[in-house]
Amino acid sequence: MIQIGDEQIYRQRDHDPSQRVRVVAIDTSKRNPRYEVEFLDGETAEKKANVPQRRLRGPWSDVRRYDEMMANWQRVCGFELTETEGSAAEYIFEMLIAEEIANLDWSDRTAEIIDPAKLEPLIGVPVAQLVDRVESLTNSDGHDVVSPEGSLLIAEFACQVNPTPVLDFVLEDEREYREKTRRGETYTNHRGEERTSDPEWEYSWYLERRRPLHELLRSWCGHRAVTMQERLGAAEAEVRRLDLLVTRLVDQLRENGHSNFANVIASVHEEERITPANHRPVVDRPLKPSEIPVRYVEVRRRRRWWG
Repeated sequence: MIQIGDEQIYRQRDHDPSQRVRVVAIDTSKRNPRYEVEFLDGETAEKKANVPQRRLRGPWSDVRRYDEMMANWQRVCGFELTETEGSAAEYIFEMLIAEEIANLDWSDRTAEIIDPAKLEPLIGVPVAQLVDRVESLTNSDGHDVVSPEGSLLIAEFACQVNPTPVLDFVLEDEREYREKTRRGETYTNHRGEERTSDPEWEYSWYLERRRPLHELLRSWCGHRAVTMQERLGAAEAEVRRLDLLVTRLVDQLRENGHSNFANVIASVHEEERITPANHRPVVDRPLKPSEIPVRYVEVRRRRRWWG
């Protein structure tokens, strides 16, 4: 609790130098109290200011520890992410990494590693090796906090270990934007009125924001995973196409008076369908002699000729 007469650490911005101030008055008339402070050192000595509590960073007696901590944070946060990289990291942490294992800070994109033992199987590399590669610090809870570069590496490694949900998300998002760029998106504005967005605007937004995100996520998942998903999707689409084609042929045969033949084709198509359950080869044990069916073969006798 800050009292009148306390000497405090003052910083207007997080990365500004610390200044020593004394609280000379407290205004509690508003919901958030404000503090009138007097600067004690340097060129600003005896200058007064009315400031919110967030600019008072703690007792002046702790200024050395606080300055060291802020210098470490400035070092760790020196790596800046692009908007696409930050969005991609947020999606991956939300999809693949629980908050009790590692937590991504949405403001500075640093990641706090809470449970290294559970994080390692999710990213496929030792956490100690990851921490050594990037800028990091240990917070007050004893947890490693890695720089935004470390957050990107965690997200990328997690995609390589478990690419399927990420690629499924990308495909579904592309399907949604395909509809938006054709017909627009229906939404309700702040007045409660129903509106439809402009397809041209939706397409511009997709090119600017979503497509770079999709490309980055695919690159994190890797060529092999992307190709496998595309092959599987193409195979499923081809099965659906052939099913529709066979259905049309069977209906046409029935309309032309070939019901029996149509029934045979429909039955064979269904019974001989290749599925994951019957595609894998089944290895059976050898049959016992008693289990081998007896086959009778008729042999014609050859007539002997006596000389």
